[in-house]
Amino acid sequence: MLPLSFAPRAALFLLPLARLATPVVADGDGTLRALEAPGEAYRSPLAGEGFYTRVFGRDVTVEPRDRRRVSAWDAGLVSIVPRVGDVNTFPFASLYLWRRPDEDTLLRVVTIGLYNDIYYAKSTESLGPFEGILTLNSFTSPAAQAESLEGEQIDDEELYWGNIRPGVGLGYRKSLEWPGHQDNMFALSLIGEPGFLYFDSAHETSPAYIEPQDTFEGRLRLLARLDLLERNLLELPHRGLATGGELGHGYRADWDDWGIHGRESGNDPDYVYVTGYIVGSCQVPFLGNDRHHLVGSFHGGVGDGLDRFSGLRIGGGPTGEDYEAISRATIPGATLDEFQTERYAVAIAEYRWEPIFFTFLSVRASVAHVDRERLRDGGIERQDDVLTSIGCRITTGFVFSTRLQLDYNYQTGVLRDGDHGGHEVVLHLSGNL
Repeated sequence: MLPLSFAPRAALFLLPLARLATPVVADGDGTLRALEAPGEAYRSPLAGEGFYTRVFGRDVTVEPRDRRRVSAWDAGLVSIVPRVGDVNTFPFASLYLWRRPDEDTLLRVVTIGLYNDIYYAKSTESLGPFEGILTLNSFTSPAAQAESLEGEQIDDEELYWGNIRPGVGLGYRKSLEWPGHQDNMFALSLIGEPGFLYFDSAHETSPAYIEPQDTFEGRLRLLARLDLLERNLLELPHRGLATGGELGHGYRADWDDWGIHGRESGNDPDYVYVTGYIVGSCQVPFLGNDRHHLVGSFHGGVGDGLDRFSGLRIGGGPTGEDYEAISRATIPGATLDEFQTERYAVAIAEYRWEPIFFTFLSVRASVAHVDRERLRDGGIERQDDVLTSIGCRITTGFVFSTRLQLDYNYQTGVLRDGDHGGHEVVLHLSGNL
């Protein structure tokens, strides 16, 4: 069975595609920047920038694009070999909306109906740079979900469960003069979420499994975001950095022992966590060539009192580069949301080459330190493990003004069929609506 909790979480990694204009005959009037001007070093086109160039003997023009208004769809497949559970291919899909018509308004929506991640911030001329915030995070899958352990799905603990978390808060948001793009901002948000968790047993659930109680859950989240990135034509980090973090606290009103024979304690209904990240990109030193870039990232998190329904989730799948999605960590080569953890740290280094303005080839390596569950002496205990990976990727403009990303990773630290090591292939397609 497909663990459907993976699919909505994968929706978070949506990239707002930079629309590639269909190549047309250029008028040659010089109103747009020449991509390769005589006597000038090549400079990669940035997201939303208009330009003209010559490709395969044809003059082509890409018109400027307003990045303050984006409507896009996103879909793909993550294939894992050896498989995890009953299947080895997991689909993901979502719709994405970004609206920033002025400095006082921001709307970001990632939705697939059963899953929703909505953030709306509004200020006024007299109130700015302070703003009011409304949010909604919900997951209401009609299918049962099961965790995996060492590459095997735990059917005895299969459950129907979900959450609905509306939120309201206050924030501070300031646009940055450098690099000066509409998504270059510093933001600080304090959001309260009066939510609800629900649970029900499923067909495979063990009779010995005590399901958690449906309960009110209140969360308080403090989020910081600083985006100083310039993004290229396909919205990949090109130059600069982004950093931020989140501090969260949750409380459940009704929470008793749950799990197989009630082995999971409900004595402490509180939990806390903190996460942080930094992502940067620059030209390869000493080459002085805009076709060659180094990209690095570090994501980390730690928590206390976390469990299956509140723990930090991390795994493989597509990566995200937009203003918010870039904050979420991935472990290349793992399955989507493979690890529910109380602490993790992931570093990824990537070299990227641009052979032509709409295609990027890259190789990357990662190392992760993760607290995860392992089988020991007939029982389950947590263990700190190190996971490493190598991989490659192609990101390119595709037919009908879409963006195609094909990603391969080999992960040494995952457990598959009792052995270490597994392969991951991600097919990711995005397009404007």
